[in-house]
Amino acid sequence: MVEFGYFPDDLSINAGQVCISSLPGREAATVDVSALSQRIHNDWIYPPQMGVEITETGEFRANPFHTRIFSLPRTHQITHKKSDSDGHLAFHLWSLSFFTGMRLTSTAAGFLDATPIKPNKLNDFVLLGDSLSASVELAERFWCSNQNKPEQPKRFAAATHSLFLAQYPQALQFESFNYLYTALDSCYRIKACDKAFQRDISHPKRVKWLCEELGIDAPDWARPENKETVLSKIRNPATHEGLYEQEPLGFALHGIGDSNQNLNLEMQALICRLLVAIIASDSADYVRSPVNTRNQHGLKLT
Repeated sequence: MVEFGYFPDDLSINAGQVCISSLPGREAATVDVSALSQRIHNDWIYPPQMGVEITETGEFRANPFHTRIFSLPRTHQITHKKSDSDGHLAFHLWSLSFFTGMRLTSTAAGFLDATPIKPNKLNDFVLLGDSLSASVELAERFWCSNQNKPEQPKRFAAATHSLFLAQYPQALQFESFNYLYTALDSCYRIKACDKAFQRDISHPKRVKWLCEELGIDAPDWARPENKETVLSKIRNPATHEGLYEQEPLGFALHGIGDSNQNLNLEMQALICRLLVAIIASDSADYVRSPVNTRNQHGLKLT
């Protein structure tokens, strides 16, 4: 059993071997977090300011910067009747994080830079019916089917973490792009691990191949033309040369002028569909929904 947080709502889930329930102090913890209004903006909570207390006077002297890693109250607990390792419950928390659209952690200080304090801020779907309970069962199935490949659940967690990091409200565009590309590559590696490739698929072809494997329509920016894609034309110089849109990192933006494309938003949406398809094979309506929209989509898991 481990305690985790922060999640503001009541949870009561019994899914096979896994049980998730609220702690007695959840409501009080929610009130305490809501009271930190000076650290909250648009439903994101930011870390406290660092500083030191002057022993002689008791005065708090603030540093000119905030801490980056911070904690929030634990609000729930998760138990597994036959957990086979510490990583087992940790993986369930990453899956639960993805499906609730909030970063959840059992660690003492598991939040970096900022985190949402309301659900569905980090994904683009709303779970329908008893889908959250179903997601727990699907996560358990994924774990059990990969017991001889322990790197697979780690890759799912890594893709989820990168997806979340990319959505930090103060991130620069190139920073978000790099995190999102990493998440795409983690998804690719999960699926490629099941194949016996004699030679790895090249970067420009990976996203299209991955979409085809998972029954998703590949976006235009992932379709190769002359051995390159819109994605690889940005990724390659950014990764190898420190150039983003032909300028040093941070000095130019993609999607202005004639293109008017929010590539990062579409990458986020595609990653959500890829992760759902990796865990749940019967989610065709959602995974085939368009990625070039800010709309949230209903997701029914069984």
